[in-house]
Amino acid sequence: MTKHLTLRHRLFLILRYASVKDRKAALAFSWLMTLMVLINVVVVVLESVPEIDRHHQQAFAWFDAASILFFSIEYLLRVWTAAENHRSGHASATRRRLHYMLGFHGLIDLIAILPFFLQSLLPGLDLRVLRVIRILRILKLSHYSTALEDLIASIYAERDSFISALYLLALTILIASCLMYYAEHRLQPAQFGTIPDAMWWAIVTITTVGYGDAVPVSVHGKFIGAVTALSGVFTVALLTGIVASAFATRVRRQEIEFTTEVEELVKDGHINAKEQRTIEHLRKEFGITEAHARAIVRQVIEESSGGRPPPN
Repeated sequence: MTKHLTLRHRLFLILRYASVKDRKAALAFSWLMTLMVLINVVVVVLESVPEIDRHHQQAFAWFDAASILFFSIEYLLRVWTAAENHRSGHASATRRRLHYMLGFHGLIDLIAILPFFLQSLLPGLDLRVLRVIRILRILKLSHYSTALEDLIASIYAERDSFISALYLLALTILIASCLMYYAEHRLQPAQFGTIPDAMWWAIVTITTVGYGDAVPVSVHGKFIGAVTALSGVFTVALLTGIVASAFATRVRRQEIEFTTEVEELVKDGHINAKEQRTIEHLRKEFGITEAHARAIVRQVIEESSGGRPPPN
């Protein structure tokens, strides 16, 4: 039984690219995963070219079948080894597996193999829809980068401010659309004949895209357009500022958590091999660069030994 658990734990570390003992295996798997994902994306793009798809349809089909087999085995292994994730906060293995399956990475891994099963269960489904879903396999690379997950978590942490900013944006779009409809719908019924038509203009104007397919011609319309454009600058800048601030706060919080963990490990002022492996695992988990992690460890050791960090 112990051997079984040890194998499961080793596979868990390899799949998470956190293994020190099997570092070569973890590195090889990460490169294989990256290569499979990138080739899948290239294949989906090439399939959209009729001539290429016609000449290589059979090869694309065989590669997709191999990809489904690879990603399915990987998904099942991640579900099985998720029981080793003691940091998930759940006591039972079943809850840890559910935590992975319903979490961000678990859903992404499921999406990677979903098109095949959708095609089997719903044979009448449009294949173009399945191809669009397959392109989402690129998100599997988030296993080796926490950027997307950090961004989502940052927005969630500031969800109240973010929702308030979205409310202001929606309010601006609605008011601008209604005003522009009443100012221009008689002059330009094709572009501003309805409020939903005017909403397209409002969204393009507020986001400063400005396609030019709908332009106000009346004095009142131009005035409304100018005010809408200025309002859009402030509203979009507010959203951008909230996201940037939330992301920076999360990065700083992760740095503090990493520093706290390191302080617990090096209370005696020294680092042994086991503690070094733990620090490396924490560094990858918190998304800290190697240079930054070394600086933090050096500073913690100096402070624990009564010294002071070197001046910048």
